[in-house]
Amino acid sequence: MSPSPWFQWVSNYGQWNLQAWLETLFYWPLWGAGLAIATGLCFLTIGQGVAFRCVAALMGAVIGLAWSKPVIVQLALPDFAGSEQVYAAVLGVIGLSIPAAILFLVLAIPAAFACLTYSGLKNPLLGFVPAFLVGGAIGLILEHHIRAFVASALGAWMLVLGILSTLYGLGWISNSVLDSPWAILGAIAFLAIAGTLLQMSLRGHKQQRARLKAEKERLKTLAEDKVALEKKWSSYSKNKLPKV
Repeated sequence: MSPSPWFQWVSNYGQWNLQAWLETLFYWPLWGAGLAIATGLCFLTIGQGVAFRCVAALMGAVIGLAWSKPVIVQLALPDFAGSEQVYAAVLGVIGLSIPAAILFLVLAIPAAFACLTYSGLKNPLLGFVPAFLVGGAIGLILEHHIRAFVASALGAWMLVLGILSTLYGLGWISNSVLDSPWAILGAIAFLAIAGTLLQMSLRGHKQQRARLKAEKERLKTLAEDKVALEKKWSSYSKNKLPKV
């Protein structure tokens, strides 16, 4: 009995294999491909907003699966069976509720291991921990840029694979589409960069509108205060004028 499309889809993404990830487009039903296209467009345009919580949850799960074991070994933390899955679930929940915490880890963990690899320091207190904190701080400083890029990258991936899956489901393309994986990755990269620039531009316009609105409210308040002060002094002057 052949495995279900859903099982095959999950199995492919469970491998650290780009070709296997691309092959998932053959297992999406048409409604799933349509949903992927709609979601991809959402992440490409407004993904760094409220929708980013879903992205951060996915990022947390991936970090838990990929990095929990190396961190446990490096810091000599207690290990147990299924620890990767537990950390993935915990970080997924944290990403959904506190996305900034995941953005801290996105740069903190790679920075810490890079420091240990290239500095030659073996003591976690001298190598791992300081680099972890510095990398995490940079991640928080670049929070909005990372939000826009990660959301756009995920959106581009879903959009391109959703379109290809739809075309495949309709019989307009064949399995040979994966003969040019770099062309697919090029399209995804182009859309990811375009989406990042678009979202940063939209955020800049939003901030500009907020500043103009705040300035307008400030000027309105000053004008109201000026009118109130003039009325107050006018009333005071009338009361203090000597009666003839």
